[in-house]
Amino acid sequence: MRTAIRFGLLFFTITTLHAQTQVQQPRFALEISEDGYPPRFVIVPEGQQGGGIDSMFFFDPSLHPLSGHDAGDSEKTQPSAVKLVCKVDGDAVAITATAVFGPFDKTDTSISLQGHPQQKIGTYSPHLNESIVLREMEQFGLQPWTIKIVNAQLPTPVSLATLNEVPSIRPEILGKDREGYRMALHNLSSRAVTAFLVETSFDHNSNYSENAVIAPGATHEFRLFCDASASVISNGTAPGPAPCAFNLKAALFADGSYEGDASAAATLAVRPIAAQFQGRRVHELIDNIVADSSLDDTSRLARIRSELSKLSEEPDATILEQIRLRFPGLPSTAWGSVKADIRGAFTGEKQRTLRALKDFEDLPNQGSTNRSLAQWWSAW
Repeated sequence: MRTAIRFGLLFFTITTLHAQTQVQQPRFALEISEDGYPPRFVIVPEGQQGGGIDSMFFFDPSLHPLSGHDAGDSEKTQPSAVKLVCKVDGDAVAITATAVFGPFDKTDTSISLQGHPQQKIGTYSPHLNESIVLREMEQFGLQPWTIKIVNAQLPTPVSLATLNEVPSIRPEILGKDREGYRMALHNLSSRAVTAFLVETSFDHNSNYSENAVIAPGATHEFRLFCDASASVISNGTAPGPAPCAFNLKAALFADGSYEGDASAAATLAVRPIAAQFQGRRVHELIDNIVADSSLDDTSRLARIRSELSKLSEEPDATILEQIRLRFPGLPSTAWGSVKADIRGAFTGEKQRTLRALKDFEDLPNQGSTNRSLAQWWSAW
């Protein structure tokens, strides 16, 4: 089963889409509302073989204490999240709501529910335009939700503030629903696209990037997630969503060229370039140590760790010149971000190697399954 997990910036919602054999346009969406807060939406995918969606809503900021309820009196019984499992069932939506207890790392996309205590809130099966109220949430000291089944597709005309700074790519809006837009990028050039970056708001505070090979003349489709519902407005208690926008800022091509904003293009390219640069340094260092016949594997491992710790994480003149030559239009104000990205890639490559060495040490040593460091390194 293939799963994809994403975090909604406004509501810290984790959503898992279950694999489907046939992609269909969704009919239904959940409109989740409570007193004093703007509604939020969850699209329920269509599918012929058990397609469905799991959504997690964490206590902060998606769950709110019941008015007059002292949260301190029930710390042990207060859930940290509410999980909704939704599935299309004919002309209805089957919904199971569950309270989940225990701490979560909301930045970890590999979250597992195993080991977390859970208690079912209720099971429901509303139809289009029908509403249900999760009164059972009150027993946990939470404001109850009202969930209404609404059309996933919006009846309003498709509209999106759009800019395009990449002449060789033509963007197209394929459709609009309550979670955002279905987009297509048409590669008009004779060069393959290897990556692109889109700003999703005109305040430059959010963007979407993807490493995607788009062959010459080919088209790539993707989802632009943002709150596209006209009904989501600010009521003075909670901020409304930022307006959706689409600004194709930059794209990288297979021949090493780029189009669009130089700073955005550098954002796409710098980390892979730096990781490759650091990877060569790490491999050369380990190759030399593994080849030293005067050391046993224990001594080699100790020396590798020692030498790795000495590798500088500061960008040197060689890689900075490589970036400068590839992005001659890069403004001076962008170099701080470039250097930070290089440091991050350098650090990440060292940590990746150290984790691999730890995995090698943890391998079971049983008779003929023993592998030397040289054998392991050759295969890694």
